[in-house]
Amino acid sequence: MATKASDASSDHKLDLRTVDGISTADPNNDNLLHDLTAGLTGGDAVFDFFSGNIQALQNLYETIATSGDSVWIDGVDEKSGMPVKYVDNGTHFLSVGAQIHDTDTLEKGTGSTTNYKQVGVAYVTLTTNQGTSQTMLTTIHYAGLGIAGIAATPALMKLLKPLVKAAAKFLKNLAMKIYNKVKGGETTEDPDEAEDTVESEAGDAADEAGEAGAEVGEGIFADVSFTMLDGIGVVVAVGVIAVVLILALLEKQMTNYVKFFNVTQKDIDFGICYITGSTGPQIAPAKVGQTASVTKISPAPTPPWVTSSDTVIYRSDLQFINNNELKGIGYVLNAKKSGDFPGFRVMINIPNTGDNSLFVELVDNQDCQKVWDAQKDKNTGLISSATSGKYQLRIATNKISGKSPSPIDSTEGYNYEHLIVLTDGSVKV
Repeated sequence: MATKASDASSDHKLDLRTVDGISTADPNNDNLLHDLTAGLTGGDAVFDFFSGNIQALQNLYETIATSGDSVWIDGVDEKSGMPVKYVDNGTHFLSVGAQIHDTDTLEKGTGSTTNYKQVGVAYVTLTTNQGTSQTMLTTIHYAGLGIAGIAATPALMKLLKPLVKAAAKFLKNLAMKIYNKVKGGETTEDPDEAEDTVESEAGDAADEAGEAGAEVGEGIFADVSFTMLDGIGVVVAVGVIAVVLILALLEKQMTNYVKFFNVTQKDIDFGICYITGSTGPQIAPAKVGQTASVTKISPAPTPPWVTSSDTVIYRSDLQFINNNELKGIGYVLNAKKSGDFPGFRVMINIPNTGDNSLFVELVDNQDCQKVWDAQKDKNTGLISSATSGKYQLRIATNKISGKSPSPIDSTEGYNYEHLIVLTDGSVKV
C-alpha cells in the first residue's frame, strides 16, 4: 500500500516518500559512546541506554499530540538558511528540515507530471544528551514543468516551506491519532490488530499531510503529497511507541526491544532467520528469512552540520512480543558473510518461566533452527560476546527474568531490552 495525499491537477508536483532503515547515532558524541559502552555491561545500564532515547521521544510525541500547531516553532537552519520546524520540551528537541541537492531538475522540469525524479531529502532528527540522531527520512521527488530561478536561496526557501510543513504535519497527525485512541480506550490484545491499527493510522496521517496548490514560488503552486510505504518500519521510532501503546497488556505480556548497531566499515545484511510460533515480530528490518542492509559508518542524508558529524553509525531497531501469554519469545538473528566479515548468529530466548538466555557467534554456516535448539537454555547471563579477526560481536540485556520498567514510560511489566553491537575497531566502543 502506498498512500498519496493529493490527486489535484497541477503543473508541479512534489512528493515526500518514506525511506526504511535510517536510524543513526553520532560516533563522535562522548555521551553516546559512554552510554553504549556502559550498556554492554548489562543490567540497569541497558535499560538506561534504551529509555534515554525512547522516553525522550515519547515525551515529545505526547507534547505534539496534546498541544496543537502552536507547539511547532518555525526556524531557520543556521548554516543553510533553509526553513525548519522543531518542538522543544525544555530538555529535548525534535526537528524537521529539508535540503535540495538537484536544482537542475527543478529548473528544467521532468517532461511530465507523472515522471518523478528525486531532488532532495526531508529529515526528522532527535536531539538528546546522546547527540542528534536521524529518526525518520523522506526523499523529495519532483514531477512537472521547470521552475525558473529555483536555485536562488529565497526561491529554495519558499519551495521547502510546504515540504517541511508536510513532514511535521504527518508526525503531528499520527501522534494525535494514537494518543486519542489510547485515551479513548481503543486498544486491543491482538498483536496483529495493534500493528494493523498503527499502519492504518499512519496511512491516514500521510493522506492528511499533503497540500493541494501549495505556493512554492512567486505565482507558482504545486501539489505536495506524502507517500508512506507498506509497514511501520519506515517510521521505526514512531512505530515502536505506537504499537506498544495500542496493545492492551495481557496478564503476562512480554515486550522485547532490540537495537543492533553496525559500528564497522562494512554494510551488514541483517535479519531474522528463525522465530518460534509464539513470537510476534512487530518491528523488523525485513520479513523472517530475509535480510536488509544496515549501512556501514558513513555520511547520512541529513546534513553533517545537523548531526554534528561527517559520518554516522547506523542501527536497526526490532521489537517482539509473545502472542500467547502462556508462552515466551524466541528467535535467531543473522548477518550474512561478506568478504572478511564471517557473518553472525544471535540467539535470544525469553521463556514464560525460568531464566532468559542468549548466545552469539561470528559464523554464517549453521542452520538457524539448529542454533536455537542447541543454545536456547544454556547461557542465562546478562552478556555474551564473540571475536573473529578484527570483528567483535557483543550482546547485553537488562534482566534475565521477572518484571522491569518499560523504556517508554517506566511502567512495570515484562520488558526486556537487548543491545547488540558489532565493531571492527574503527570506533572505540
